[in-house]
Amino acid sequence: MGLADIPNDLFSQGNNAMIAEKYDDALQLYESILEIGYRNPDLYYNLGNAYYRLHYIGHAIWAYSEASILAPRDVDIQHNLDVTLARRIDRIELPESFFLLKMYRAIKSNLTLREWIVLGSIILLFQSMWVFGLQFGWFRGNMSQSILTGLMVLTLGIHGIAADKYFQNNRTNTGVVIANGVDAYSGPFYGENTILFRINEGSLADIKQSQKDWVEIILIDGKKGWIPSESIRTLK
Repeated sequence: MGLADIPNDLFSQGNNAMIAEKYDDALQLYESILEIGYRNPDLYYNLGNAYYRLHYIGHAIWAYSEASILAPRDVDIQHNLDVTLARRIDRIELPESFFLLKMYRAIKSNLTLREWIVLGSIILLFQSMWVFGLQFGWFRGNMSQSILTGLMVLTLGIHGIAADKYFQNNRTNTGVVIANGVDAYSGPFYGENTILFRINEGSLADIKQSQKDWVEIILIDGKKGWIPSESIRTLK
């Protein structure tokens, strides 16, 4: 059996373990695939299902979130993620966003970064061909000029979204808390530091920095503190 066959073989074994309701075995098999660097939305989806069956809500949210990043339009992934998010103990309700901002975020999240780049390249190519046709007189009239203007605006818009998504991915390092009753401290070690707040599994947080076995996180409501690095799992 070659190296290329290992992920598929392990994936099949994990699926069989899921069917047999041996969820612990399935976890080990799916996680072993991740350890060798294999990433796939179906893998993360099944891993999330195994964690959910064992009531590891934090791990399940992490796995479904990874699957959603790779396949943002998959209805089953999004459904399971929403169901699991609803089971969190700590649910921070933020004010409703302005509808235009909410719509923009929905559009941006509907494609992966690579898909936005590919779409932008296709539109840019089509725009270049249209300019070429105008130069040689293949297209004439105000309608042709209007179409060119529309293509230019569309090209700028798509590339702007792609750039926004790229910088967002690079400036944020998000993680999912995978343990219950995690105390957040004012500094990266025990002792004299003050406990600022307590969080439970499934909470989403931005990771600001790390020191040895600790990471500094900030929650979506602005709370900031240090927690043990083993209590949070980073999204890639």
